[in-house]
Amino acid sequence: MVTFSTTSGGFFAAFKFYHNRLPISTGFAPGRDYNRPMKTLYLDEQFLLELVVDYFLLLGTAKICALPYRRLRFLAGAAVGAVWSGASFLPGLAWLDAPVMRLALAVCMTLAAFGDQRHLLRCFGAFLAVSALFGGAVYAACLLRASRAGGSWPGLRLDMRVLVLAFAICWAAVSLLFRAGVKNASRRIRDVTVERAGRTVRLRALEDTGNSLVDPISGCAAFVAEPAALGGLFTGPEAELLRGPPAEAALRIPGTRLIPYAGVGGGGLLLAFRPDRVIVDGRERRDLIAAVAAAPMGAGGAYDAVI
Repeated sequence: MVTFSTTSGGFFAAFKFYHNRLPISTGFAPGRDYNRPMKTLYLDEQFLLELVVDYFLLLGTAKICALPYRRLRFLAGAAVGAVWSGASFLPGLAWLDAPVMRLALAVCMTLAAFGDQRHLLRCFGAFLAVSALFGGAVYAACLLRASRAGGSWPGLRLDMRVLVLAFAICWAAVSLLFRAGVKNASRRIRDVTVERAGRTVRLRALEDTGNSLVDPISGCAAFVAEPAALGGLFTGPEAELLRGPPAEAALRIPGTRLIPYAGVGGGGLLLAFRPDRVIVDGRERRDLIAAVAAAPMGAGGAYDAVI
């Protein structure tokens, strides 16, 4: 009777730094290398393990990039990785584990989890970095367990204790290497959708409890966004006016006006308008108007508005 079994030392998501397919057991020539003891792989366990790990890899990517936590999208991306990984163990589908296919998997997972983000390439790079870091942490944790047990890496079963230790190592490294990104991620980022005249833009807005900008006419609070972020709500010539003097833009763009502001560096006037709709984290807000920032916010892409 011919049997086939597979063992994987995990690299979940985009990379698998160790993937060893044990040979066919024939029952002949006892003691020969191709008659080694085999490990049994249960696809349901593999799927659940991959799903959990991939989810936390995507969550860590979002934290480093200071992205909002869209857990359903992360779960969808993790499911793509888990199904792909499980399929790679089936007969005739080993090609799914080829390096170029692993890269394709990383692209698919990034699109599923962060496809609506404007800085998609940055998300992709961060996901690869987090995946590689976690893979190295798993490898180090397994070597540590092997040395203590007097065994070797291929003979180890990847269990929850190894994963917990790997996550601890990985998170400590992330805290040290990406301290600035983690600091930005700890600040609340809101997902804001703005609609005007049939046009829609999506913003990533930093929640600032010290933002006291108010429209003196309506009494509504105002959020401030960069000109480039709001440009999609206007025609081409109007979008160019957003980058110029606010007074000129207020005269030439219908439905806009000026509101006063005061800050640490001084005060002045900002161009403002009332959008048709403002949705913050899935909830419509009728008490907000939009104001155009006088200068870029210098957030390095972490956010493009303050609310």
